[in-house]
Amino acid sequence: MVLCKALHNTIRVLKTDLDLRPIYHQKDENTMAHLHLGLLAYWLVNTVRHQLKQEGIHSGWREIVRTMNTQKAVTTLAQNNHEEVIMIRRCSEPNGQVRKLYDALKYKYAPFVKRKYVVHKSELKNCQFIEQQEFHSD
Repeated sequence: MVLCKALHNTIRVLKTDLDLRPIYHQKDENTMAHLHLGLLAYWLVNTVRHQLKQEGIHSGWREIVRTMNTQKAVTTLAQNNHEEVIMIRRCSEPNGQVRKLYDALKYKYAPFVKRKYVVHKSELKNCQFIEQQEFHSD
């Protein structure tokens, strides 16, 4: 009975929290890769939730994701006189709820350190995470 309940909870998490649904692939290798990634995600979610429960935080996965999504990665762009674009990526400051989760998991408050890139304007067109904008030098 306990095993049956655990299996039911596992399937519920896979279907609701991870939004994992049956995917039909052309090749068996792709199906197996999809299954393995789903199980890896399940283990990750359960590990995080277990660690949070040990610290007295009993939130569901959707609530954890909603809370963590309040911290953003910000990209700032500027163009210099040499037709180079300077990109600076950094994380916003986490709010109190996010800090509480980070503290419980013993994580740093910023997932990555501030990064600065200098690229030529012609290379910027290849960046997929940036909306294409026209830069004008003053």
